[in-house]
Amino acid sequence: MNTNHHSNDRPAWIDQANRVLDDSVRDLDAATLSRLNRARQAALAQQRPRTPRAWLLPAGLASACALLLAVIVWQPHRHIETQQPAPIATGASAAVDDGDSEESTAEFYQNLEFYAWLDAQNKGGDG
Repeated sequence: MNTNHHSNDRPAWIDQANRVLDDSVRDLDAATLSRLNRARQAALAQQRPRTPRAWLLPAGLASACALLLAVIVWQPHRHIETQQPAPIATGASAAVDDGDSEESTAEFYQNLEFYAWLDAQNKGGDG
């Protein structure tokens, strides 16, 4: 082993431990050193090589872009109207606003289902 490990950055106890370990290795016979070397080589051979996973970045980026595009395309388009709906006139005010109040009232009641549906859509969209 290499005993020329002198560094000013390490504490003294590390240098002492290295000297003790190096001294203990010097006293081992050739058969034991060979057996330790074979065990070390076998352990290193079993270690899986770390393959770089550079393909994950482009694949993840492509997946994120595809997901974002899908969300944008399939998101229901909500058109916010800037105009306020006209108030519905009833009773005497209907007669003042429009000369043919009977006709506008009849038209309102013919479209009553549509107005109910429209109200349900607005309530459902607001939360």
